[in-house]
Amino acid sequence: MVNKIFDNAIRSYLIHYSCQSFYENFTGGSLRVTSIAVRNLKSGQTKSWSLHKSAELAGQLDNIQENIDQNEYAMLAGYFEFLEAHRDATYIHWNMRDENFGFAALEHCFTVLRGKPYILSDDRKFDLARELVTLYGRNYAPHISPTGRKGRLMSIVELNRIADIDALQGAEEAEAYNHSEYLRLHRSTLRKVDIFANIFDRVHGKDLKTNANFMDIYGVHPVAIIEVAKSHPAVTAIIFCATFGVALLNYGKIFTAVKTLFV
Repeated sequence: MVNKIFDNAIRSYLIHYSCQSFYENFTGGSLRVTSIAVRNLKSGQTKSWSLHKSAELAGQLDNIQENIDQNEYAMLAGYFEFLEAHRDATYIHWNMRDENFGFAALEHCFTVLRGKPYILSDDRKFDLARELVTLYGRNYAPHISPTGRKGRLMSIVELNRIADIDALQGAEEAEAYNHSEYLRLHRSTLRKVDIFANIFDRVHGKDLKTNANFMDIYGVHPVAIIEVAKSHPAVTAIIFCATFGVALLNYGKIFTAVKTLFV
């Protein structure tokens, strides 16, 4: 699937969004979405929507919070229009799986605001976070990074030295929202789709650094062992030499037989 998406990169997008803190949702209502970004896997061109962009277009940049319903509606409307116009594309995401955080959460938010969301089919969604577990096992990265940041994403970022300037963590996003720092949240969203693109490219190129060992990745199945052996340079060299040796032996036998016929 990774290869298939990469081969059709022009029709594939990395997607992420930022929202109000999960831990400060005392009412249980839908969380405020602050920004959404999609980045084309092939060209790197990024399309984004945010509260502050909607407010600026409406001439409400100085009072975003007072008109937050209107600004959030405009932001989500733009996102769903893009989604419908690119319905045949594949969307690579990180844990956007449910109504707490995911495509369904965005759909619910827009519905609450009396909008009509476009429902993207599940076969158009590719969860990069789950795929890393599938490819490298559950131990591929710790849930706490070497510098103490939460989440496997930050562990992979640090392990592979991927640029992560402006990428906020959960507590930082909550603080930014509480201080109405919508532009800061938007920059974080843009940085994270860049990070996802970097990780995806490394997965496809088979050079992503992880903490996974041989057993985590391949297990003990005989087929896996054979496939790994076949791809090893030393094994390839031995197979080539053996094939070449057999060819020479057969050539010698054929030459001797032909020589005997004409003697």
